[in-house]
Amino acid sequence: MRVAVVTPYWKESTEVLERNHKSVMAQTHCDLVHYMIQDGNPFNSVGVLAGWDITHVQLPHCGDYGDTPRLVGCALADAAGVDAIVLLDADCWLEPEHIANMVKRMQETGAAVVTCPRNLWRMDGTEMGVDSESNGIHFNDTNCYLVSREAFYLFRQWGLKDRKLCIVDDRVFWKAVQESGLKITRNPTATVNYPTSFAFHYEVAGEKVPDGAKVIVGSGSDYKMVSYPEFLTMRDSA
Repeated sequence: MRVAVVTPYWKESTEVLERNHKSVMAQTHCDLVHYMIQDGNPFNSVGVLAGWDITHVQLPHCGDYGDTPRLVGCALADAAGVDAIVLLDADCWLEPEHIANMVKRMQETGAAVVTCPRNLWRMDGTEMGVDSESNGIHFNDTNCYLVSREAFYLFRQWGLKDRKLCIVDDRVFWKAVQESGLKITRNPTATVNYPTSFAFHYEVAGEKVPDGAKVIVGSGSDYKMVSYPEFLTMRDSA
């Protein structure tokens, strides 16, 4: 099974991008290709990424939380004839057995979509533990899918929608997966690593919310990202 990994990136450091790419190249499943889609990156990534084993595409900055770059990457992977696609944010990275485990689960079950848990990492670089939010029931994180060709049409959800929904794009996509009628299965091992700055994760873990943490507020089609102190002020004045 040939698998494409699609990574949109914007202002991540070279070190962060390298960690991401190295985790893809370290996969025990060898039949894969890594698409890295530049979302108007402010530094000259062409020189930085020279020599990397990737398919690289440069876009102007789309300002939609990586939605357009994901859609472009998925379309290119589809055109190249891959069998399945993994979405991987630039600041995230995979354990070496991730894709092999997900492929095995897909082949064993015949499912069109495989989900998995994720490991959360604190803003200080330490590991927090397995996330309870992305449970494959109420929510599944963008980075925690293997999507087969049968389900590629679902990737349309990353584009041509109300731009106000881009901030909750992962929930829009998960809703489409759930409503598709396709067979979905879950691989139980957490092999995706996700650095979190969301205050919710620290609160659930019973930890002090760090400086720089953020909260998504809103409902319907009206959402915005605010700092944790701003959120507390809004909550106290409600």
